[in-house]
Amino acid sequence: MAEQFAVTAGNEEYLEWIYRLSKEKSTVNPLDLARTLKVSPASVTAMLKRLSAASLIEYQPYQGITLTERGREIAMRMVRRHALLERLMTDILGLPWEKADELACQLEHYVDEEVDERLATLLGNPTTCPHGRQIDLESPDHTCPLTEVSLGEEVEIAYVSDERSDLLGYLATLGLRPGVRVRLTHQAPFNGPLTLRVGEVSHAVGREAAEKVRVHLLPTTADEPASSSE
Repeated sequence: MAEQFAVTAGNEEYLEWIYRLSKEKSTVNPLDLARTLKVSPASVTAMLKRLSAASLIEYQPYQGITLTERGREIAMRMVRRHALLERLMTDILGLPWEKADELACQLEHYVDEEVDERLATLLGNPTTCPHGRQIDLESPDHTCPLTEVSLGEEVEIAYVSDERSDLLGYLATLGLRPGVRVRLTHQAPFNGPLTLRVGEVSHAVGREAAEKVRVHLLPTTADEPASSSE
């Protein structure tokens, strides 16, 4: 029988990230959470035990973490709320997307479901967050990371999978936002940077950042000029 348990902001944060990570990899483990949330493995273990006792997750040491039905409901609600708050910051208040993410993280634990619905109506029921990702993470994802694009191929940025403010700010300075078309013109050897053509400008982007940029492949036409790897 689950113990009486009041869901706190910290609990919500863990549930939200367990859910987000489960959409990116087949198994979520404590080290994934420690790295993502920037906390110690011991802190993660302690929280997982509490969440398990409250029947919000299923967890055994050295095995993956799975959300229960109730845990999943809370996590999905937090993902939606976070995205709606981000949209409020960018679309209504005009804040940059990296600042919007920081504020949404702070505010999402103090907003209730009534506010969620009013925000959704105010914003016109958006389907994506400012980074381009589907708010409903159950939607099929037909994108691939920028690092898997073939040399010379043109693609359209779909979304950024990592919401760290420093990464978002960096990508914004390069003009790498959802909806922007880019072409891969050079791949440095030994896991070196990728050179991308963005409009009339070329940028070298490290693979760590490029892996976080998800793209849609575009149909090619026969009369397109071949791109050089030089």
